[in-house]
Amino acid sequence: MALGIREPGGLQRRTRHLNGPDSLPANTAAQSAPPASDPADTTTASETRIRSDEARFFELDILRGLAAYLVIVFHYKHFLLNDAASFDYTHLPFHTLLAPVYVYGQYFVELFFSISGYVFFWLYADAIGEGRMGLRSFAVARVARLYPLYFVTFVLAALGQGLFHALYGTTFIYVHNSLGNFLLNLFMVQQWVPHAEMTFNGPSWSISVEIFLYAVFFFVAYTRLNRPLSLVAIVIAGLVFRYWQHDPTSDFSRGVPSFFLGGLAFYAVRYLNGAGREVWRRSLDTGLKWVLPALWLLTYVRAQPLVWPLISRDLHLGPPIKFLNSLTIEGFVYGLFPLTLLALGLRRENWRHPWLSLESLRKFAWVGDMSYSIYLIHFPLQLALMLVIQHWAWPQRVAIFASPLTFIAFFAVATGLARLSFIYLEMPMRTYLKRKLSGPRQNPM
Repeated sequence: MALGIREPGGLQRRTRHLNGPDSLPANTAAQSAPPASDPADTTTASETRIRSDEARFFELDILRGLAAYLVIVFHYKHFLLNDAASFDYTHLPFHTLLAPVYVYGQYFVELFFSISGYVFFWLYADAIGEGRMGLRSFAVARVARLYPLYFVTFVLAALGQGLFHALYGTTFIYVHNSLGNFLLNLFMVQQWVPHAEMTFNGPSWSISVEIFLYAVFFFVAYTRLNRPLSLVAIVIAGLVFRYWQHDPTSDFSRGVPSFFLGGLAFYAVRYLNGAGREVWRRSLDTGLKWVLPALWLLTYVRAQPLVWPLISRDLHLGPPIKFLNSLTIEGFVYGLFPLTLLALGLRRENWRHPWLSLESLRKFAWVGDMSYSIYLIHFPLQLALMLVIQHWAWPQRVAIFASPLTFIAFFAVATGLARLSFIYLEMPMRTYLKRKLSGPRQNPM
């Protein structure tokens, strides 16, 4: 499959705040720590912070946050949907620099799936397989973390789409907003049905896929199928399912291969960190340190619709051009993303540069904390703005949203709302729902 575009797309951004009560405070071997609420726990604040940091992978937190922002860049073109119902790419802010993201940014959804797979196999697989975490506690943790903001943004989007239709006779971007799809969205299963469409708060399609992936993951971990060969088989089955379909770009089918490739990346890191494999680990770490930045740069150049045609036509570079022409979305999604997770896993908190020290990484962890928030909030925010100005003439709308200042202001407002949501909605509701839904302590399953 050559590099191409499918409109519109959304990223998953399933977010996991790894430093929370729904995450196992564990190191790479998933060793559990005493609960912070234990009255007999006399650890100091410093010790608690160290223990908490063991359950965080700051590099992945930051990568997840950056991916969320790139997906929002991809969706910025919603503001420039012209009267002919097509996107005006020529007037997008910073178009030359961000052209690859405006065209292909939707595929960062697979990066979120891969990060989810890595994190879940790291934090939960052993605990589930060994009976230290049951189905109820796992499900409650997921619902408590995801549903409050999901529900709020879904309701806001549904109300906004209804008002938009009343004012302008159509809906904004996502048009299949039927009662049936409303009910499916309410239970987070809108992508589980054949020929599913993006509806209401369109980017939330990936959350629906995540819920399915959680169910598959729990079954795999509970039955102790979380072995590399089993995961390879699941990835292959997922790819076969995807590409044997009439429409291989079906959003539902995008989750399984990437999620379990993320799990394989985790097990590769754990294997290479084992005793007696130091030489292998160092060699691979050194090789990836040089190869990955080059691959990311080449992928960016290959995806540049303004630059690549000139390079491939006017420069007679022979084999290098043929190599770049062979780069596909599959290579980007199923090759570059897992290799990136592998490299970060091997290098985790072991950087030589002071600005990549543990303290420096911790300062930027907020980017990952808000990735789920900003991912679900950005489309309702777009819808609210367009409710006000959709009736303006097309040249006026272009003048507003083609401005770099508007672009920056939109991201600033979305970031502020996401931060408020994370602090005052998501974290309090997670604590409340976990307390209400967990019930008395009981044996797993």
